[in-house]
Amino acid sequence: SYSATNDGQKNYLLAIKALLKQTTNGIGFCYWGGEWVAFRGTQSTNGSSWENQALWDFNNNALPAMDAFSQN
Repeated sequence: SYSATNDGQKNYLLAIKALLKQTTNGIGFCYWGGEWVAFRGTQSTNGSSWENQALWDFNNNALPAMDAFSQN
């Protein structure tokens, strides 16, 4: 139920974080492959099927989902 957008990605991670805070055993979560930056243009020949889960845009700027990793 989360849209494939920057806000949808952020809301998904914030929901996981909120769920963990509701449990007594939750100590954190891991986001695998968040360092990927998606390929763009005619030079890319082997794009990743996981690149839509990157935490960085094409200009290497952090996406809004990075807010989910704050200490709050």
